[in-house]
Amino acid sequence: MPRRVVPPCLALVFVTCAHNTPQGAITPTPAHTVSEAPSGGAATEDELTALVSEVLTPQLCPRLRGSWLGLPGEGDVRGPAAGTLPSVGRWWIRTCEARRQGDRIELTMGGQGWTWVDRESSGFRVRQYLLFDAEASLGADVRVGYDRARRVASLWMIPAPGVTARITPRGVVTAEPTGFFASVLGTVAQVAGSSVDERARTQAAELGSERLRDRLATGITMTFSMATQQADFMVGSLERGQVPERPFPSDAPWLVNQRSMVWPGGLDVIGPVDVSAPRTLEVALEEGDGAVLRTVCEEALGRYVDARFRDPTGTPRAPSGGALVELGPGRELRTVTVPAGTCPTLLLLSSSQAGPARVRYRVLSNPTTGAAQEPARPRAVRVLLVGARVRPTNPSGRDWDLVGGEADVQVTVTSLGHPRTVDRTTVFENNNNPTFNRWLPGPLDLAEDLPLRFTVTDDDSTSQEPIGQADLAAAQVPSQGGEVTLALRAAGATGEPVGSLTLRLQALAR
Repeated sequence: MPRRVVPPCLALVFVTCAHNTPQGAITPTPAHTVSEAPSGGAATEDELTALVSEVLTPQLCPRLRGSWLGLPGEGDVRGPAAGTLPSVGRWWIRTCEARRQGDRIELTMGGQGWTWVDRESSGFRVRQYLLFDAEASLGADVRVGYDRARRVASLWMIPAPGVTARITPRGVVTAEPTGFFASVLGTVAQVAGSSVDERARTQAAELGSERLRDRLATGITMTFSMATQQADFMVGSLERGQVPERPFPSDAPWLVNQRSMVWPGGLDVIGPVDVSAPRTLEVALEEGDGAVLRTVCEEALGRYVDARFRDPTGTPRAPSGGALVELGPGRELRTVTVPAGTCPTLLLLSSSQAGPARVRYRVLSNPTTGAAQEPARPRAVRVLLVGARVRPTNPSGRDWDLVGGEADVQVTVTSLGHPRTVDRTTVFENNNNPTFNRWLPGPLDLAEDLPLRFTVTDDDSTSQEPIGQADLAAAQVPSQGGEVTLALRAAGATGEPVGSLTLRLQALAR
């Protein structure tokens, strides 16, 4: 997305949500409560919510319609880590309607899709790609929030009760017996006029509908990081200040950052990808013996999918496209260029061998004509001292306080490059896990002021006991900034780990 400064809550509604894989998550932290403002003063929370709802509603369907939403497999991963789960299928959103009911958004969407199914029940196993039609509707309340320490804006769509979803399988669902008695049972069922495959089809419809309904009921979160200028989207709601984890770091602005799993005979669809200029693709095979990534025009793939759904037993000709990269058994990261095109472009991923393949990939948003460009190194940095974690006992195995209790933590920051004391925190009494959220004074020059040394002490009223120290070198400052955790080690020859120190770094180009 363009790297211009806009109000975070409004920037989020212009994100092309379909570029990111929806995943599950956890219950959100409510937005800050804003006291009622006098006439002409700051907007109240209700007014801000109404504004965002009004701006967001007309943006939703143009962004969702025509997108290919990733469908994760089964698993209990929740929270930010769910953003690293591989997609095992796609839902092609063909129809979409969004409208406002007061401040609530009513959203209805539908389309075709497929997902990999591998389930066993009552001695029968279904292991195949399942084609389906799906439609869903929900009403959602909009909430916004901003984490100042992490500089992350969040927009939550929190579903009201009554989310509906229906999955209708297309084509044949085959249930294979896994043992002798299941084979006999299947034969008896067919003689009696009851098809095991039909019952498997019914169960697939019920299970699929339930899973889609439960996933949508977790809500939707959009995030925007002011530090990295990266917008993101996921099905599920995150805590304030959290952003989805992805297979690749956000050290450069990206359009796509996902992981996929494909089985022989299937494919995964990535995009549409903006190819108004050449883009850089980074890709690696994580599991399996081979995979192929191709480009194809969106219209050509749409005709192919329509033909497959008109006759699920047919074999229409797959759309031809240019092979971008063929991945072999090696696990090395490959970097290739997605050429500029004249049509909305999708990336097609398929397994090139007899077994499944798991692949991670990232499409960078910065135009490039060659390999990925190394981000410019910052010349200065602002440092936010976020917090510390100190182990319960000192290196001798005793409590930090002589009479028992937690440490009285104080942090002193010194510059080793330009020797001086940069900052010293107040004492946080009886707290092995203090939260500081304290900015060090002024920008610090990487060449002159760093390394920085963080010295943590237990500052009792009668004595000061060293806890540990950690250094921050210039090479540890990410090009785009971000959060860094330093290991605290005891002074002396052993350098025994005694805890950690969390920093948030804002890289500056001056």
